[in-house]
Amino acid sequence: MDSNKQKKYILYIGGISAWREILEAHIIKKKLPWKIVTLLPQKAEQKDLIETPLYKEIMVDFSNEEALKKTIKSIEKNLVAVVNRGERYIPYFQKIIPFLPKQLLVPSVDALIKSTEKTEMRKAFWKYDKTITPKFEIISEITPENINKIIKRLEFPVIVKPSGLAQAVLVQAAHYPEELRKILLSVSKKMDGVYKQMKGRGKPTILVEEIIEGDQYSIEAFVDDIGNVSFCPFIKYTTSAQKGFDDFFSYEQTTPATISKESAQKAKVVAKKALNALGLRNSSAHIEIIRNDGEWKIIEIGPRLGGFRSMMYKLSFGINLDIQDVNNHLGKKLLLPRNKKGYTSVIKFFAKKEGLISKIIGIKKLEQLPSFIGTVQLLKKGDLARFAKNGGTYVFRVTLFNTNKSQFTEDKRKLEQMVSIETTSIRKKNIKLT
Repeated sequence: MDSNKQKKYILYIGGISAWREILEAHIIKKKLPWKIVTLLPQKAEQKDLIETPLYKEIMVDFSNEEALKKTIKSIEKNLVAVVNRGERYIPYFQKIIPFLPKQLLVPSVDALIKSTEKTEMRKAFWKYDKTITPKFEIISEITPENINKIIKRLEFPVIVKPSGLAQAVLVQAAHYPEELRKILLSVSKKMDGVYKQMKGRGKPTILVEEIIEGDQYSIEAFVDDIGNVSFCPFIKYTTSAQKGFDDFFSYEQTTPATISKESAQKAKVVAKKALNALGLRNSSAHIEIIRNDGEWKIIEIGPRLGGFRSMMYKLSFGINLDIQDVNNHLGKKLLLPRNKKGYTSVIKFFAKKEGLISKIIGIKKLEQLPSFIGTVQLLKKGDLARFAKNGGTYVFRVTLFNTNKSQFTEDKRKLEQMVSIETTSIRKKNIKLT
């Protein structure tokens, strides 16, 4: 008898290399009859597919409905849950949902569209409850008429956000009309190329909305099939502007966050309204939210877990988000403990000036800090460093954790003092930023 017939398949869309070991360790520890199956998009260069007793890869052409139907049909008898984790795989997730067995707990295609395209998201919020979202305008074409409409209706400063892109790419703030005109023209020239590079979702459009000044947080949450929401602890953001960058990105995320029970409850009420506005069910949710004068507004919501949140919640609270994500799709009770184990921060380092990276100082020395957990480096010497607003990414990020708050605070300060990223002027090298 084929042992796979006795297995219960947990299907993931796209690669899961970052948490495969966590899932397999959990299966072994709990003696679960699970097998992790990943559905990979077909590429020109075929790879050798992996299969072990606990793991299996399947490759399929997501643009071919018949191929999708056939693939799902081949595994549906064993299939008990379907999970999507990556932002870039959500369009693939949307394509397979119509062919999945009806009893599986998955979000609707409509909810995924509304929660991944910024313009659709804002329209849904505005229709449901205008108080939970900033005022905004959506434009698909840069014309004098459209720009004048924005200037007349919205109060400055405003923020410009291309719809369907993640990681704050091309997001910029405009503080007066002429600056807005320049930003819109610049963004429109870059959008098509960046959309293609990052596999942007939906039709390229631009969202312009009023900036809400205040304290920014994120919350990971799980929504069940009838709309009940289970919240994780809050994570506090430090923005690039607060650290003196002429850019728009999240510089640091820290948990636990200091926030009163009363204020946290108000935030959760607003978050639930936003989730209802999107119609999001049977899903994890990465919620970004801001507080100004005691009132909360939604920045945005993604139908996924936020970047490196699994690690942050595991370190500070012992929460295993990876397993809870599966449990939510199985309709099981979630375990989200609140007991604080320590303090965690993830800090992203961008170059202060755009250009070719000539030197990265301190990246080895920082490993000696008592709170050091790990580093992820995306750019190296000789690479082109660009601001997030111009389509760039951080050079590297550092994770710190400590059970002792004083040591944790000391190490954060030392880290910022020892790190430096030097760049060579692009003009001197006769290189164009594209």
